[in-house]
Amino acid sequence: KFSHYEQSKVEYYFGELGIGSLLNLVAGESWNATEFRQVVLQIAKVATAHDRPPVIWGLDSVHGANYVDGAIIAPQPLNMAATFNTSVPQWAGHLASRDTRAAGITWLFSPLLGIAMEPLWSRVYETFGEDPVVVGDMGLALIRGIQEPDKANGVPSKAAACAKHFVGYSMPHNGHDRAPSWIPTRHLYQYFVPPWRKGLKEVA
Repeated sequence: KFSHYEQSKVEYYFGELGIGSLLNLVAGESWNATEFRQVVLQIAKVATAHDRPPVIWGLDSVHGANYVDGAIIAPQPLNMAATFNTSVPQWAGHLASRDTRAAGITWLFSPLLGIAMEPLWSRVYETFGEDPVVVGDMGLALIRGIQEPDKANGVPSKAAACAKHFVGYSMPHNGHDRAPSWIPTRHLYQYFVPPWRKGLKEVA
């Protein structure tokens, strides 16, 4: 439950200003699924009381619901790719979807569909490696695990996957995260675009 001070901030930001979405958690915080749900519901009540649209909350559940205390953590994507077994990321996506939804959140910033071609980049371990075919197959399997429909009626009943970050983001010119990418057009279309195309065409 929010303190009076925290409640006044929630009223201001979500009620008066109408903030519509949240990403992850405040650094250093750790909430379990029950605590997350309580906060999600309290924020939703404030938004609806002020005639605001529902607030969308997303978590970077890249290898399990790693922001939810007590959730099952799967191997990092690079480790999953080393198996060359698409059932592994599909299983990881299922777990991430289940544990993130248990926290009252249905939007996952996962999978990372970048190609790991810059060894200095600090997020190589979040990728499925440097092979566009492997990245595409593994990414698609993870998406299916997150979004797979209800087996009884075929209706989507799980969370929404959100592939990241941008095509070419994973090859910053200086190896630093969030730095510009200088990629020739042919190189971009030959290596970086195919995993995104696979994810969008086969799942959308």
